[in-house]
Amino acid sequence: MGGNALSVPVRRYSAVEYSKLLFQINKILNSLDIKNAIPLSYSDKETYGDLDVLIHADSLKKRNIRELIEMTFHPHQIHHNEHIYSFDYKEFQIDFIIMNPENWTTAYHYYSYNDLGNLIGRISYQMGFRYGHYGLKLVYRHPDGGRKFEQIISKDIYKILDFLGFDVEKYKQGFVNLTDIFDYVIKSKYYNPHIFDYEVLNHQNRTRNKKRVNYTKFLDYIKEHPINILSYVYGDKDMYVKWAEEYFGINIVNQIEEWKKVVELDKQIADKFNGDIIMQAYPNLKGKALGDAITKFKKHIEKNGGDYKTTIANNNVEILLAGFSMINNLESPERIK
Repeated sequence: MGGNALSVPVRRYSAVEYSKLLFQINKILNSLDIKNAIPLSYSDKETYGDLDVLIHADSLKKRNIRELIEMTFHPHQIHHNEHIYSFDYKEFQIDFIIMNPENWTTAYHYYSYNDLGNLIGRISYQMGFRYGHYGLKLVYRHPDGGRKFEQIISKDIYKILDFLGFDVEKYKQGFVNLTDIFDYVIKSKYYNPHIFDYEVLNHQNRTRNKKRVNYTKFLDYIKEHPINILSYVYGDKDMYVKWAEEYFGINIVNQIEEWKKVVELDKQIADKFNGDIIMQAYPNLKGKALGDAITKFKKHIEKNGGDYKTTIANNNVEILLAGFSMINNLESPERIK
């Protein structure tokens, strides 16, 4: 995962050293009955900065992964970031990537071939999708810029690649070197060099990718090898949603429309009865006390078989405030102007 997560001294390994270490790690994990897999690398890779190892979460059998690493590999340092545990072993960085069974195959492909998954992700992002260890996910933001609708679209790596404009057969053949990987990205029919510029990335991705050596190499490569045809111009994201529905055979457009209705209803309910309205009636009810009172009101409705949103939608503010004051033992509310 980049070879820079640790502060203790580590070094790069030659291909021969890496191969021996890979075999040893695999043997150790197998002896512990831990299912594992090593993502693919390009064939001509001469040195390695780290070793990524997928660890099947179910095979851990509730064992504490940190304790297991400490007892088995005796590292000087363990760095934990979400589902990844990085540690040093024989002057080399090992990354244990803990993966649930539903994402096992998609993660294997996503973490293969250095930064390829990251670069594919930049193209998917422009189309309104996210490509990651979970497969291809739709992320549809509400027009008002607030809430977002998320759904896994596919976990089939070959369909995902084809949908995103990549050559599936070339992917199956594998890659010889970084240039081979870079050319693969450039040949996507939805490739546009400008989407990879640091300036267009959000802060998180810009900070992360500046630390990734191969991402910088890719930027240098596309500057030195400009394509001779016009770059793809991305269209409205609704268009790609319809494409995905047709290509993957899913019903997603109607789901988004129904979700929009729910968002709009939630907005109407929030505008009708909220903390500001309650504070107009009870100026001294603020902060935590206000939040606790609203929670108590909501729980009372639900405890008695009602639905909070339906109750707000079907009653006027005066009735709602009367019920709110009764349940919270408050005096009659001040008149709402």
